[in-house]
Amino acid sequence: MTANAAFRNLVKNSSMMFLLNVAGAGVSVITIPIMLKIMGVESYGQLVLVQAIALAVFTVCTFQYWQGLLIALPGHRMGHVALRRAVLRSFAFESVGIAVVLVLLTALSLFGIKQFGKFSTLEVLLLSVAAVFPMLGTHTAYFRLVNKYNVLMMAGFLASLIKLVLLMLVARFSPSISMLVAAFVLPELVRFLLLFYMIFRWRHGVEGQLDANAINQRKLIDAGRWSTLQAICDLPVVQLDRIIIGFTLPGHNLGVFAILKRIYSLINMATAPFYSTSIPEFAARVNAGDIPAAFGLWRRTMKLLFGVSALAAFGCFALKGLWMPYLFPVLQDYQGEFFVVLLSAVVAGGFITTHSLYWALGNLKRSTLITVLTNLLYLGLLWLLTWAFGLIGALSAFLVHVFVVAAVKITLLNSKYTLQP
Repeated sequence: MTANAAFRNLVKNSSMMFLLNVAGAGVSVITIPIMLKIMGVESYGQLVLVQAIALAVFTVCTFQYWQGLLIALPGHRMGHVALRRAVLRSFAFESVGIAVVLVLLTALSLFGIKQFGKFSTLEVLLLSVAAVFPMLGTHTAYFRLVNKYNVLMMAGFLASLIKLVLLMLVARFSPSISMLVAAFVLPELVRFLLLFYMIFRWRHGVEGQLDANAINQRKLIDAGRWSTLQAICDLPVVQLDRIIIGFTLPGHNLGVFAILKRIYSLINMATAPFYSTSIPEFAARVNAGDIPAAFGLWRRTMKLLFGVSALAAFGCFALKGLWMPYLFPVLQDYQGEFFVVLLSAVVAGGFITTHSLYWALGNLKRSTLITVLTNLLYLGLLWLLTWAFGLIGALSAFLVHVFVVAAVKITLLNSKYTLQP
């Protein structure tokens, strides 16, 4: 495949994922005001805390074999039987993480910590399952490898849509926390079962020019190991900050923080698909020894994504008078925090494929070291600025972290690989 054809394929797949991501995220965002109406911002903050702990535990206790599949398999031919066997092996690793989550969250709930006070033990377990199932990477790897991105994303969109409908019914006919939890869990369970049903019914394999016997098993395991370590190192950014805020500031602060981070994620939906779809494209070129082509593709995506993320953030800010008073009136008292989140989203969205290129090049140790050091910086700033300035301090620490990661990763790549596109 030529460089231009690869770029068009990457944009096509990413665009479809972007549209479905935006639709799903839009539905997801609409569910938050309904949840706030049913349970209030403080209880919503407790829900966020329960799921943050569940996801943190799952990340620590799960070996990401599926990431290794995404790195080692592109460019090789693999039949559906062998691919299904690899999928089962990946899910076995994730099952260990699920079991640990259920045991630990049960113990915390029975211990009676006040931050879980709004939920029963069963509700805590159901919320944990609802948090973990969408994060399973096994089916994600399968649908990416067989080039069926649209199926994966459509399932996510439909799950979000069903969740919205169920929550609307709960708000109308039975506005209680127990019914809210049921509406939250059921769509994710159905999505989980449906995707695995497709995996075991379909007969799709991986297409490529290289023989399956040429797959580098050591590269596969190393990629899984280092991606697991990096995911653990990323916890300060994706989960630990919520846990720290949940146990440090009053309950409503975590609710507001979660809403702002959801807006951050919504803006990044414009660029996030490029992370997953670019890994196979970069890896195929690196595996074939064409590193200059991988860098050329990376530079083109960087230019495109910065403009896209900036446009998305500007639109969100310019139109805030139309949506904020109706969807999230609580945010009207947090305008400074809102601006900081938008700026963070622009920076993070613009360089997202840089992470993909690090994985494809096999620079796993360097990427992990950068993550460890910058996240340690983030934890220190988070503690200091949250203690000194509250919620605005926590979000400012996140902005500094995003700037530092972008600057370090891009500078090191350009200094080591002085290649022209």
